[in-house]
Amino acid sequence: MSKKRRRVISKKKWKEKRLAQYPQPKFAVGNLVQVNNGVMDANWDDLPLGGWVGEITLVHREADGPKYDVRWTKETLEQAHPVYNALAELEGLRMDEYQKIDENDLHPFTGGPVVLTEPTDVSQYTDRPLDPTDRVDRLRMLFDTKPLEWFPMLGDGDDEDEEYDNRLLRRFYDHLTANLSFPFEAVYADRSSGKTVRRPFTVEKLIDPDVTDQAGLDVSLGLYCAGTDSSGELIEVPLQKVIPGDGTQEQLIKDYHSWIGVFLLGYDTDWLDRWASGGASAPPAENSAGR
Repeated sequence: MSKKRRRVISKKKWKEKRLAQYPQPKFAVGNLVQVNNGVMDANWDDLPLGGWVGEITLVHREADGPKYDVRWTKETLEQAHPVYNALAELEGLRMDEYQKIDENDLHPFTGGPVVLTEPTDVSQYTDRPLDPTDRVDRLRMLFDTKPLEWFPMLGDGDDEDEEYDNRLLRRFYDHLTANLSFPFEAVYADRSSGKTVRRPFTVEKLIDPDVTDQAGLDVSLGLYCAGTDSSGELIEVPLQKVIPGDGTQEQLIKDYHSWIGVFLLGYDTDWLDRWASGGASAPPAENSAGR
């Protein structure tokens, strides 16, 4: 008896079969549509898009409903508040295009005057002095970025650009080394036994990022600090898992925690604070997959 052949579905037919199960789009390329009142910009959620009119340039078929790319009309662009153009330039976006608007946020434009919903407050998007009491602004100061700009993060560079991340870590290392007062008391999250345990120790220094690899430490975990416990044993631990007991050091290290990101920390900084004070027992599973 001959072996029964397995039926192979081509990628094209598989895609067509999958799309057939998705909701059918109400609009097509070339249709003029208007954004419903109350819809906010996906990039800046306190800036409204209500009343904006555009021509559909691309239809995205998706399981949760169609989404559309649009090109705004000249009349819309002429009426738009200047802050939209300033933000688009800052982020390297095209002012006249917008991607993936939900179908439920649109209705057909049948003509008539175009009236846009005006933003009520654009003060946070205007040039202003940086506020040293605000954590995000402190990070902007550290990395010499402007009020409207976002500070750089690990992984923002090219995949193979290790030097980019090294430069950022060096910048934070120099900042902390200059401003932290050593030694200071702290606790760290020790998971060597399979459960999280508070380990007190005295932090004596930060480890220079240039020698982290030479010391056999995992360079992907960012900056490390070194110190000793009550028995005099040497402790080398990622700074992301350290909570200082001295309040004067707390702001600097929490700024670092916020910057290094949850994708490295494995749990959020709010949990780390609760854990350090005894208010949390078991953390979420650590994230080892990266960003």
